[in-house]
Amino acid sequence: MTAKPVTAKEIREDIARARAYAGKSDYLKTLSCLSNVARGLVTSQIFGAEKFEIYAHLDEALRDLNKMKMIKRLFPDGLTYARGKEKQFYQTLVRLHGKLGEAMQKARLTKMRQRLAVLDDNMIKAARLIKEGNKLDARKLYRKISEYFQDIEGINSDIGNRMAMFGMFSEAVEYLAKALETSPNDTRAHNALILCYEGMNDAPKAMDAVKEAMRRLGPSEGLYLRLAKLHLGKREWGEAHKNAQAALERNPLNSEAQKIVKQVEPRVFAGKPRPTPGTASAPVKPLKLDL
Repeated sequence: MTAKPVTAKEIREDIARARAYAGKSDYLKTLSCLSNVARGLVTSQIFGAEKFEIYAHLDEALRDLNKMKMIKRLFPDGLTYARGKEKQFYQTLVRLHGKLGEAMQKARLTKMRQRLAVLDDNMIKAARLIKEGNKLDARKLYRKISEYFQDIEGINSDIGNRMAMFGMFSEAVEYLAKALETSPNDTRAHNALILCYEGMNDAPKAMDAVKEAMRRLGPSEGLYLRLAKLHLGKREWGEAHKNAQAALERNPLNSEAQKIVKQVEPRVFAGKPRPTPGTASAPVKPLKLDL
């Protein structure tokens, strides 16, 4: 126990906080504040009427504590303390805080496991509905999953990726957009969103999605290649060549990028000399000055 003395004002404030937390059924914060009070009574130099006033407030806080459901189950006769034995009372509160914290953590983990099991079951059910050709009910189920499990990180990204894998591109866009609103650096969501726009044959949006992914995640061989393919589809030879070359700079063995470069070079350099890597420029003749 720390020997740092506290003032009567600080002790009264802790009692007030304990009562407020008890009103919100926050067990751990209530116990924490009350243990601060007990510790303060041991280490402080408070006497007379001021100390009796604190005891009166503490009695009220303990009545609030003993009304709490879990405390009633643990202490049917109520948690009590004897004046002059604040040190023992402090130790009781600290032990109770620790045990209760462990029990609540276990309960939270159990509840979370149960929720995740329900989530898995519903994801499997949605996939089965799609395979059976019942996409309408699958979409409804995914909607419910997104709403009920919205507190789970990455839930919309997961749903969007699953829908994209099943070819439900237009339906997946909504979930992937939501995922990127909350997690702009979600690589899976970026890649799936690009895939959706490609699957919908919406090249402009696919290009915008690739550029946004580059802005958020940084340029990469894969993103340059996807951009090159999109420009190739729009017969934009120069842009296709430029992005394919950028992919090759990152991986000279990328066969897809090599094919694109080979395919578009005749169009890009039609009637122009093709640049050859390592070719030196023509020597400049020295200027003669007749003085």
